[in-house]
Amino acid sequence: MKLTLTGRYYRLYPSFENPLGHAEEQLELDPARTGFLVVDAYGKGFDDDAENPDLTGIYTPDPTIKKIVTEHIVPARDAARQAGLQVVYLTNHLSPGLNDRNTWRNLSQRVCDVDVLDAWQEPNDILAFSDVIAPGQGEPLIRKQMYSGFFETTLDSTLRSRDITDLVVVGFDTRVCLGNTVTEAMYRGYRVIVLRDCVRTFEYPETREGELANLIAIRYIESNVGYTATSTEFAAACARLAGAHDGN
Repeated sequence: MKLTLTGRYYRLYPSFENPLGHAEEQLELDPARTGFLVVDAYGKGFDDDAENPDLTGIYTPDPTIKKIVTEHIVPARDAARQAGLQVVYLTNHLSPGLNDRNTWRNLSQRVCDVDVLDAWQEPNDILAFSDVIAPGQGEPLIRKQMYSGFFETTLDSTLRSRDITDLVVVGFDTRVCLGNTVTEAMYRGYRVIVLRDCVRTFEYPETREGELANLIAIRYIESNVGYTATSTEFAAACARLAGAHDGN
């Protein structure tokens, strides 16, 4: 049985000035060879009964992000589990190789006013998982230091050891960690489908109206990486597959 999902992509031809734009393609996914990849959906504050987490600055809980996690990512993940997809998590951590001379650490200081050498010391509420989105029993949790989940990690070997060829991807940030990860997934031959209502990027003051930064990030994925779909479409596809199994 295949999981049939409509994937959206973007056509740049016949010219950049006059592109054909969006198109759709019926994708057939083998559930046994499809991974559901959750990127950087960590942090306390997503549980309704949680105490106020110790988060400040860029890590302050955002109601929009909480809604995406609880109302879109969690139902999509649960549907993936029910359909037999293999769920894999990516999360940040404080690498033992990081020191005060590291370029990325210093970038974080000057741009985000966060010194990861202090803020990411575990245990902390920044990198902890809320119960609602925490990895389940036996679901791999791959720890990364940089934006891409493939950089100096076991993500590729974890996926290949499970014979995964297709990736349905959710999480954060559409332009940074998730964006870099799905780009490198395409480099390695994985077919990528991002659930576009399960992602978000930070907006600059001049992009907030219309959420333009996130729109462009999704357009980049549709033009240069793979496909997008919605969590509702994905859950419906999983339900159809489950119904077909029940019918047999």
